[in-house]
Amino acid sequence: MQQPDIRDISRMTLPNIHQIGILVKDITEAVACYTKLLNIGRWYRSSTLKHEATYRGKPIKPDLDIVIAFKGGVEIELIQVKGVEENVYSDMIGKCGGGIHHLGFMISGYDKKIEEMRANGVEVIQSGVITTKGSAVTRYAYLDTIRQCGIISEFIATTLKGLPMPHCKSIMDVGCITGDVERVNI
Repeated sequence: MQQPDIRDISRMTLPNIHQIGILVKDITEAVACYTKLLNIGRWYRSSTLKHEATYRGKPIKPDLDIVIAFKGGVEIELIQVKGVEENVYSDMIGKCGGGIHHLGFMISGYDKKIEEMRANGVEVIQSGVITTKGSAVTRYAYLDTIRQCGIISEFIATTLKGLPMPHCKSIMDVGCITGDVERVNI
C-alpha cells in the first residue's frame, strides 16, 4: 500500500466518521459473520428505485447488493458486487477479493464540500444519486483520498422530501414503514 502523504492532509477537514464500507464476496455469508462478530441484531437493505452513477466521468449502471447495520453509532455497510462493469469497487475485488473499502462521512452542503476537496487536489472516483421507493434521495461521492489518508473517503447526503435525513437505526425502522428500506432476515 502507498504511504499517505501527510503534507496534504492539513488542507482538508473531514467530518466525523459515520460509515465503514466493506466489500464482500457473498452478502449472506458476510451478514452471518458480522452479525456474530459485531453482535449486530438488525440489518437493512435499501429499496432502490433508481441508481444513476458515473465512474471516472463515464455513466455506469452499478449492479450491487448493499446491506447496512449500526454498531456504536457507526454504520457498517456490506457491499457485494454482482455485475462485471468497472466501478469504484473493481480494483479491490480484483486484487484481494474484498475487505475494508472506504470510510463514509455524512455531510451537508454536498456541492460545496466536493468543490473544496477538488480545490485541495482530491478527485471524485465515482459519484451518484440513489432514489428509493419511498422517495429518499442519497447523493454520494467516492473521493480519491488514498494518497493523503491511505483509504477512499465517501461523502454522503441523504434527504427525504428535501429534508436532510441521518442514517441511524430509528430512521431505518421508519424507512421500513415508508418503503425506503427493508429488514434483512438473518
